[in-house]
Amino acid sequence: MTKYDLAIIGSGPGGYVAAIYASRRKLKTCVIEKGLVGGTCLNKGCIPTKSLLNSASIFSTIKGSSLHGVDVSGYGINFSKMVSRKDEIVLRLRTGVETLLRGNNIDLVRGCAEIVGPNSIKVDDVTIVAKNIIIASGSGFAELPSIKVDETDVLSSDGILNLKVIPKSLVVVGGGVIGCEFASLYNTLGSKVTIVEFTDRLVSMQSREASKKLEMSFKKRGIDVLTSCSAESVSKSDSLKIQLSGGKSIEAEKILVSVGRKAIVGGFGDLESLGIKLDDGKIAVDGCLRTSVNNIFAIGDCISGPLLAHKASYDGIIAVDNIMGDVRNPDYSNVPNCIWTEPEIASIGMCEEEAKLKCPDAKIAKFPYLGSGKAYLMGKPEGYVKIVGDKDGMILGVEIFGTGACELIAEASLAKTVGATINEWGRVVHGHPTLSEILQETAHVFCETPIHGL
Repeated sequence: MTKYDLAIIGSGPGGYVAAIYASRRKLKTCVIEKGLVGGTCLNKGCIPTKSLLNSASIFSTIKGSSLHGVDVSGYGINFSKMVSRKDEIVLRLRTGVETLLRGNNIDLVRGCAEIVGPNSIKVDDVTIVAKNIIIASGSGFAELPSIKVDETDVLSSDGILNLKVIPKSLVVVGGGVIGCEFASLYNTLGSKVTIVEFTDRLVSMQSREASKKLEMSFKKRGIDVLTSCSAESVSKSDSLKIQLSGGKSIEAEKILVSVGRKAIVGGFGDLESLGIKLDDGKIAVDGCLRTSVNNIFAIGDCISGPLLAHKASYDGIIAVDNIMGDVRNPDYSNVPNCIWTEPEIASIGMCEEEAKLKCPDAKIAKFPYLGSGKAYLMGKPEGYVKIVGDKDGMILGVEIFGTGACELIAEASLAKTVGATINEWGRVVHGHPTLSEILQETAHVFCETPIHGL
C-alpha cells in the first residue's frame, strides 16, 4: 500500500500539468495512466494534427511562392515523411512529459485505475491511498448510431491519423473544429473533400460571420460544403458510398466521422456507488472543481466547459490550488478557442450574437486584415479582428479570422483576464509592421478614434 497526498487518474494535459504543479507545491503525487502518457492531446489530437497542418502549410506557402518573386521547381508532397515526422514529434514530446514527471518526483503508475473509496484506488493488485484524488479521464470521439467506424474505410479522428496514403477523396461528417481542420488539411494535400454538417453552418460555436467566411473560403479552395444535411448510412460494394438526407449519395475513398467528443466517465470505478454525481453525461463539480465527494476533484473534458487541452491544464492548476486551500473558481470566458484551418479562427469570451442577446448595449468594432501592412505584404489579406465590448468599454469577447489568429488571441486573452479596458488596450504600443497591430487598430475603432480605418 502506497500513500500519497494526491493521486491523479489520467496523464493528459490536465493530469500531468496538475501533477507537476502539485509536486512543486510539495504534495506527494502519483499519476495513474492505462495508455500513453500525454493523453489524447499529445498522442491523437492537438500535437499530431498540428504537425500535419504545419507541414501542409509549408507546402501551401511554396505553392504560392511565385507571387512573392520566389520561383521553386520540383517540389511535392512526401506524405510518408510527413507522417514519420509527426510520429517523431509525438514520441519526443511524450518522452519529454515522462521526463518531467520523473524530474518532479511524481510516481507514474501504469494500469487501469479503479476508485474503490474516497481515499483508495486499486491499480491491478496495488492499492493506492491518497488524501485527495483528481479525475482527469478526458474524452473520446463520439459516434453516430447509423454509421459504424471501422478505422479502415470509415475513420474516427483517431484513425485518420494512421493513414499512410493521401485519399483521393474524403467525406467529412461533421463541420465542427476537428472536421474542418482535417478538411482543410486534406484539401491542401490534394484530396477532393466534402463536408457534411447537420446544422446550418460550420463551426457553430463561432459567430455567423466567421462561419460564413470559412465556408466561402473553403468553397473557393474546392471543398464542397453541405450544411443542413445529415449522413444516413454507409454502404460498401464496388465503392464506398455515403447516403445523405434528401436522397443524395456521395462516393468517397475514405469517410471521417467527426461529430464531437464525449466525456469518459466509466472504467475507473462505480461513480454512483461512490457518491460521485453525473450531470448530462459528465462528472458534476462545484465552482472549485470538487465533485460531490469532498476530496475528489474532476478536471478537463470529463466535466462541463469547453473540450480543450489548455482548459484542462487551467482546471488542473485551479484544482490543486483549491486542494491547498487557495480558493479559486475557473472563468472559462478567458479560455481561448483556436481553430487551425486556413484561414485560422480564434476567439475568446462572447461572440457577436451571444453578446447582443445578453447585453443589449454591446458595441461591436471590426478592423480588416486588408488594412494591415504586414498582412498585405505576407499575401494574407483575408480576415478581420472583431472586439465586442460593453457600454463601459470592458471586453466581452474578441474574434480573429485570418492568418496567425491562434497566436494573436493570446493578447486578447491577457487583456480580458487582467480586466483592461478597450481604451487601455488601444494605448499599448505594438511593433510595426506586425499582425498584432490589427488588435490595436480594432481597439481604436471601438473607441471611435480610428487611425488607419475610415
